[in-house]
Amino acid sequence: MTKIQDSSMTRIQDSVFIHVPLCSFAKYRPKIADHRINIELFITSEDLDSQPHKAIEEIGRFLKEHQLLCTIHGPFLDLNPGSSDSKIRRVSQERYQELLNLVVPLDPKVVVFHAAFAPLFYGDMLEPWLERSVETWTCVAEIAEKAKTKIALENILDRTPAVIWEILQKVNSPSLGMCFDVGHFHIFSQVPLSEWIMTLGSRIFELHLHDNHGQTDEHLALGEGNIDIQGLFTLIQEQELSPALTIEAMNEEHALLSFQRLLLLLR
Repeated sequence: MTKIQDSSMTRIQDSVFIHVPLCSFAKYRPKIADHRINIELFITSEDLDSQPHKAIEEIGRFLKEHQLLCTIHGPFLDLNPGSSDSKIRRVSQERYQELLNLVVPLDPKVVVFHAAFAPLFYGDMLEPWLERSVETWTCVAEIAEKAKTKIALENILDRTPAVIWEILQKVNSPSLGMCFDVGHFHIFSQVPLSEWIMTLGSRIFELHLHDNHGQTDEHLALGEGNIDIQGLFTLIQEQELSPALTIEAMNEEHALLSFQRLLLLLR
C-alpha cells in the first residue's frame, strides 16, 4: 500500500480506523506502524478475563509513539443491557465497566458496545426492555463521562433507529451516542438510510464500514457487495457529521482494499 503524504489526505486518513482484535495486534503491529493506521481494538470477555493490563499499557505507548488514535469495540456475546434476568444485566454492566476501566491508558476516541435489542424476543416487551436498558446505560455513561470518553451503541438487528434513539434521549448524556453499522442496516432495516442518518444526526459518533449483499453479515471489502456507500457519505456530508470511520473486514486483504477505496471515496 502506498503511503499518503498529501496533507488533506492525511487529515482524512486520521479519521479512519481498522478493526483489529486484541489477540491479533502483535501480528499486525509492524504494518500498523508502517502505514500509520489508526485502530479499533476489539476486546472480548475472554480478553478481560486474561487481565491484559500490561498489554494494554504497551499498546498505549505504541500508539503515542506513532501518533495514532484508537477506538474500542467492547465484548458483546451473551451480554444484554435490558435483559429481564437481573443477574445477566448485572454481569453485562460489570463487563462494560471493566472494559472502560481497562482501556483508560489508550485514551480511546469512542468505545463501541452493542445496543443488543432483539425484536424477535423483545418486540412485544419493548417498554420494559427499554426501561432496564436505560438504567444500565445511565450507569455506564457516568463512568464514560468521568473517563472523558464516548460510548457508541451499535445497531445489530434493529429495524429502525427508534430504539437506539429512545435510549439516547432518556439517558441524555453527551457521552452516549450511536455507532451506525451500515452492513447491519443493509440486512435488517425496514426504513431507508436517510431516516437513520437524519434521526440520529450528531449522535452518530462512529460508522462501521463493510459490505454485503443484503442477506448475511458477510463483512466484505467496500465495493464487493451492493451497499450504497456513496449514498451514505453523501448523507453524512449533507448533515455535516464527522464520525470515526471504522473498517470492519474479515481478513487483511479486505481491510486494506477497503482502506484504499475509502480514502479515494473521501478525496
